Amino acid sequence: MSAALMRAMRFDDADLEANRLGALSPAQAARLRQTRRRQTAIAALAFVALVILATSLIYAGQRSHNQILILSGWLLIALNAILVLSLGRAYMRLGSDMRAGSIESLTGPVERVLRRGRQGDSYLIRIADDSLPVSREVFLSFRHEAPYRIYRTAYGRLLLSAEALDASNARP
Repeated sequence: MSAALMRAMRFDDADLEANRLGALSPAQAARLRQTRRRQTAIAALAFVALVILATSLIYAGQRSHNQILILSGWLLIALNAILVLSLGRAYMRLGSDMRAGSIESLTGPVERVLRRGRQGDSYLIRIADDSLPVSREVFLSFRHEAPYRIYRTAYGRLLLSAEALDASNARP
């Protein structure tokens, strides 16, 4: 097992063993709960901030008879609804990932893909007809076209762990 890969993806042997059995390790479950709490706090703050801003715009628009301010307030309300729906979906996805049996594995040769763009580089790994965005550190930890088994959550598609395989174990 590559220590660099374990360090880059932040997992250990206990995590990998739990993933092989189709379950989250206690440490991975704790990380998912922490992520869910953080997303909930961010969603609540964004919701409150947008409600206050929209209300202020509508109020100011009504006092000054400015239709542009009123329209801006209503647009912020619509944007807030979209944001709440999007963050609610992410919350439910994480909840589904924390339930038993929500681990999936991808097996096959890993292709490392670097996409250069104006905002910076994007790092992807492709395995089993699936492209996964990863950090630079994780990207560099994989060997190009070497066989791996990658474990991820089924709904949020969050990478959990990975193991290098020899050529005889590379079949799904």
